[in-house]
Amino acid sequence: MTLADLEGMVIGPEPLLVSGDRVATYVEVTGDQPDRWGEFAPPGMAGAALFAVAPRLLSHPAVMAEGGAAVHGEQVFCWKAPLRAQDTWSVGGEVSRVRHRRGVWFVDFAVTVEDSDGGIMVEGRSSFLIAGGQPPARGTAVETEPAALHRAANQPAAGAGLPGVGGDIPILAKSASRADLIRYGAVTRDWNPIHWDHQSAVGAGFSGVVVHGLACAAWICQGVTRLLGGPSPLGKARFRFRQPLRPGVPAHVEGRRTGETRFAMRLVSEGNALITASVDTAAV
Repeated sequence: MTLADLEGMVIGPEPLLVSGDRVATYVEVTGDQPDRWGEFAPPGMAGAALFAVAPRLLSHPAVMAEGGAAVHGEQVFCWKAPLRAQDTWSVGGEVSRVRHRRGVWFVDFAVTVEDSDGGIMVEGRSSFLIAGGQPPARGTAVETEPAALHRAANQPAAGAGLPGVGGDIPILAKSASRADLIRYGAVTRDWNPIHWDHQSAVGAGFSGVVVHGLACAAWICQGVTRLLGGPSPLGKARFRFRQPLRPGVPAHVEGRRTGETRFAMRLVSEGNALITASVDTAAV
């Protein structure tokens, strides 16, 4: 069996218990607004739903035969309703498309998240890159891992004023420690070893462990949600993962309101755009 044979594979539906404690831990570890999220989960928690089903794809023997190292290239989430907390979500996934080009496999994975009443809350699409047994990331010099609790400025996502069209959002400083990565993995079940095991990260072509891409995407979501009210502030977001962020390294979310309901966003570190995103609000 090759990766091409996985096209059309259905995973789930799998239950995901979203307790109040789980939401509170997610909010704390991502630096979101604790006084806002409780009855509902923040939009970024769609990433936890993805990893209710994605590990069965990423650990599939066909993926393991290619070296088992997958890199998240792009992520799209479309929010259809508020994310209900104190509920059991039902998460289903499907491998919607598999392509092979220049030694790299491109695997598209669709996910649907329903509440306990069967209402659709989120639809998403992930694009994973799997590089045929070769490191999928561009190798750099191996670095010493920072102390477990070391991180740079990590600004909470406090409320801020909504800029006019063409205006810049207030910058939001973010950073994660190695301990934060373990806590994020625990609350989302994203246990890809490149986020906690140095040798696995180096084997995948990184200089050491890297921050979860969806944790960084959650920061970008916060950059917009703190400007808006309501339990379902976002309509759609598309994230493109360009470079990884190392734990302890300072980064910040920046962006501009480019339309009545659209924002162009970036996660920037040391002058480099690590993630670019377009974010559409549900309503303004």
